[in-house]
Amino acid sequence: MISLDIQGFQELQDELMKELSALKSDKIVTIGIHEEAGNVESGDMTMAGLGATHEFGANIKHPGGTSYGYASKAAAGRNEVRFLKKGAGHMELGVTQPHDINIPARPWLEPGVESATPEVLATIEDGMEEGKSMDQILEAVGVVAVGSVKAYMTELKTPPNAASTVHKKGSSNPLIDSGAMRQSVTHQVSSEKVTEGLE
Repeated sequence: MISLDIQGFQELQDELMKELSALKSDKIVTIGIHEEAGNVESGDMTMAGLGATHEFGANIKHPGGTSYGYASKAAAGRNEVRFLKKGAGHMELGVTQPHDINIPARPWLEPGVESATPEVLATIEDGMEEGKSMDQILEAVGVVAVGSVKAYMTELKTPPNAASTVHKKGSSNPLIDSGAMRQSVTHQVSSEKVTEGLE
């Protein structure tokens, strides 16, 4: 099972280490889609796996066998062909052959966290000045970074979806359909070693 977390990036880590060294703690904050997010609505992959697919891109070898044709008489009149659910639609024209589906990389996690760097550093500095504990500071950092990632996801426009995908979901944002993936982005403060994810 894929779990997509983030410990930080080199630029961010270098700056943070200077600030955090005085606090002497073995805890970390991870940002991303954690294992607890579960599966996507269709149940055929984890939400973290979906996030990783968008972050890095993927090449899927589809076995074929998907029905296509006219969903209704009106669609037939317009010669509007679409994929059909089994047993549904007005007229099946055929089924797809085995083929590759190439999903381009649309990085959202790394650049989203990176865009939070100035606010994260300010949050750490403010927390130290206010005498907050390490746990409190890391919680605050997590909230800031998650907000930044979600804002980045909302604004992402490239690479664009195919025109047919935009028409189907009614949005030009390539990362957002129902909003479930964006909603799944969270933070966790833990002393456990992270074994999967971006570093």
